[in-house]
Amino acid sequence: MPIFVSGGGGPGPRDFQRVMIFVDGTNLFYRLAASRLKVSRLSPVFKHFSGGRQIVRIYLYTVEQHFAKAKQVHGDDFCEGIRVVYGEGVPTSDGNIKEKGVDALLVADLVYHAATKNCEYVLVVSSDTDFVQGLRRVEDFGCRTGVLGICGPVPDRLKLACDDVFQSDEQFLIDNGWGLRV
Repeated sequence: MPIFVSGGGGPGPRDFQRVMIFVDGTNLFYRLAASRLKVSRLSPVFKHFSGGRQIVRIYLYTVEQHFAKAKQVHGDDFCEGIRVVYGEGVPTSDGNIKEKGVDALLVADLVYHAATKNCEYVLVVSSDTDFVQGLRRVEDFGCRTGVLGICGPVPDRLKLACDDVFQSDEQFLIDNGWGLRV
């Protein structure tokens, strides 16, 4: 149990808010790759942007093939403490993998946890504007919302759909000891 010292302001409302973090994993993996960054552990990055709220759970959504590739780059512990949820990876004729159902899984969980009052704040880590309607729906259930863009800007449509917008460029990750250039 934390001890609060008189005169230090004591705990604020954020200290008692529960946050759930929903990560568009494939989007994040592409942005880190484009920035040539290796991140050994993602959870400290997300903790920083939770604003002192109590993290209930962090979910990362992707397909097995992209997750396996990300583990090769970032290491086995980069998703420590994060629950990974897989959609379907469908091979394409050019040898790549096309995701099926990944965004839908994220939105379904996002809305479910807001509707069942499992959290008071949700943070979506993505630059994908497909999440605009999901964020608006979550606010209908009384949750505050935030979007975190890593290694790239948050599009205006996402900015307008949430309460808080955070952006972390490559240098910020490096300066805080969370990322290394590769």
